[in-house]
Amino acid sequence: MINNPIVNDFLEGIVDDDDLKNVKAIIEALIEGVETDEAIHEKTGIKLNTVRKLLYKLHDASIATYKRNKDPETQWFTYTWKFDQDEYIEKITEFYTNRLNERQEALDNLENNLYFVCCMNPEHYKGDYTESSEYEFYCPVCDYELEPYDAKKEKSLLKRRITIDKKNFKKFEDAIDNQ
Repeated sequence: MINNPIVNDFLEGIVDDDDLKNVKAIIEALIEGVETDEAIHEKTGIKLNTVRKLLYKLHDASIATYKRNKDPETQWFTYTWKFDQDEYIEKITEFYTNRLNERQEALDNLENNLYFVCCMNPEHYKGDYTESSEYEFYCPVCDYELEPYDAKKEKSLLKRRITIDKKNFKKFEDAIDNQ
């Protein structure tokens, strides 16, 4: 449930690439019932400040919750953390659904519209027929003619990404069902 490309992409939206491995270790510790930042630090070997920083990022994403208790002797606060698996599953499902919809919309757009690009430098301009006609089929950057855009590669890439996402999400769902 943690080692899935959809999960990786979702978690990369919460933490930096450098912290991906650490946040996964923290989530695993929380799933196993480790409750305090210090216990997570001891179990994983991750620096205590990093554990705390990542726990708060998980909290901001509504994946982890905490209770704060004050020690009557030391007057220090102790935080007890819990992993909210239902919210985690819901957030990943929402992330997947949004990305799938965006990719499907982009694919539909490419399949149903004619696009034009600058004949000298395709990076200058890419627009649909209506927008390109407003420029009279001349590049607004360099004033060279626009030519029809061959979207075969882009369509193929989007189709492949959609298929891979569907397979990975199916694996994610299977992992949840087998718990």
